[in-house]
Amino acid sequence: MTALMHLLDQYGYIVIFFSLMLELIILPIPNEALMSYVGVLSFQGKMNIILATFFAGCGAAVGATVSYWIGYKLGAPFFKKYGHYIHMGPEKMETMEKWYKKYGKILLIFSFFIPGVRHIASIISGVIKLPVRQFMVFSYIGLFSWVSTFIFLGYTLGPKWEEYEGEIKKWLVLASILIGMVVLCYFVLKANRRYLKEALWLIFDATFKRFKSFLKIKLLILTILALFVTFFTLMVGMVQDFISNEFVHFNTIVGTIVFSLFNPHWQGIMNGIYHLSSWLVLGIIALLTVIGIVVNRKHIGLELLFFFITLIGVFVFSKGIHWLFQFLFQGAHISSDFPNAPSMYLLCTLGYFLFMLIRHHRNYQFSVMTTLFFVIILAAYFISGTYGHVLPSDLIAGYVFSAVWICGMFLALETFRFLSILKKEDK
Repeated sequence: MTALMHLLDQYGYIVIFFSLMLELIILPIPNEALMSYVGVLSFQGKMNIILATFFAGCGAAVGATVSYWIGYKLGAPFFKKYGHYIHMGPEKMETMEKWYKKYGKILLIFSFFIPGVRHIASIISGVIKLPVRQFMVFSYIGLFSWVSTFIFLGYTLGPKWEEYEGEIKKWLVLASILIGMVVLCYFVLKANRRYLKEALWLIFDATFKRFKSFLKIKLLILTILALFVTFFTLMVGMVQDFISNEFVHFNTIVGTIVFSLFNPHWQGIMNGIYHLSSWLVLGIIALLTVIGIVVNRKHIGLELLFFFITLIGVFVFSKGIHWLFQFLFQGAHISSDFPNAPSMYLLCTLGYFLFMLIRHHRNYQFSVMTTLFFVIILAAYFISGTYGHVLPSDLIAGYVFSAVWICGMFLALETFRFLSILKKEDK
C-alpha cells in the first residue's frame, strides 16, 4: 500500500486509472484506502478532486466492462469448470446467478461497495447475459458512487484522515454488517410474503373479530411481549451506563455487601453454585428439556426447533456482543466480560426448561413455585459469581441480555403455536 501511494505521488491520475481498472479485473488492490488518500491530496491542492473522481470512475468503468465481456464470452460452463482456481467455484457462481437473475440491476449498484463481491459482479453480469446497456447504466452508477464516496470522504477529513482512519474503518465495517442484515431481512420477508400475509390476517382476525376466543394464549403472548420490551429498554440503558463507565459504585457496594455476609468458609458452596453454568450441568438441563418436550407430545417439532435456536443463538449473541464491544472500545478501560457469558447461558438453558414445565402444567401454585425457584437460583448464582470476583454489573448484564434473547424466542414460539392452532381451526 505504501508503494502504491508513492506511485500516486509521482504519477497521479494515471495510477488512479490503472489501479481501479486492475482491481475490477480481479486483482486485489486496497482501493478504498487509495481513494481516501486521493481525497487528502485533493484537499492539500496536489490533485484536482473533479479530475481525480473522473479518472478513478473511468478506470473502474473500463475494468468492470472488461470483466463483463470476459464473463459474456467465456460463459457459465468455463467458470463452473475452472472458476475454483480464482475463488469462483460452481457453488459461488450458482448462488450469484440466482441473486442476479432476481435482483441483478439493483444489486449491481450496491455490489461495488462490498469487498469480494465487486470483483465478480461484472463477470456474473456477463455470464447471465445481462443486456450490455442495462449493465453499463447500473454498474457505472454504482462505480461512480463508490469512487466519489471514498474520495470525498478523504477530502472532507483532509489532514485529520490519519487521526480518524481507524474509527472510520470501524463504522464502515458496522455499516456493512447492518446493511447486510437489512438486505437479508428484505430477501427473507420477500420470499415468505404469502405466508406472512396469511399469518397477519389470522392474528388480526383472532385478535379483533374473535376477541373472547384464545384469551389465555393471547394473554401469554402479550405478557411475553411486555417483558421483552422491558428487558430491551433495560439493556439499552445498561449499555449506555457501560459506555459511560457508571458501574464502578454499584460494583463496589455489591461486592462489599457480599464479602461482608459470606466469609471464606463459604468457598466450597460458592464454587458449587457457580458450576451451575458449567457445560456438564447445562448439558444435563438441555437433555431434560428435550425429554420433557418429547414426553409432552404437543408441538414437539416446533418446541425442539426453538429450543436449539435459543441455545445456538445465545452463544452467537454473547460472542457477537463481546466482539462488538472490544472492536468499538479497544484500548478503553472497560470490562472485557460485559455481559457475562456463563450467566447468559445459564438463564437461557434453565429458563427454557422451566418455561416448558410451566407451559404444560396448568397448575397455578406449581407455576408460582417454579418461578420462585428460578429467581432463587439466579440470585444464588449472582452471589457466587460476585464472591468469585466476577463484576456484579457483568453478571446483571448477562441476565438482562439473555432475557431479551429468550423473551424474543418465547414470543416467536408462542406466535407460531398460535398460528398453527388458528390454521387447524379454520380447516
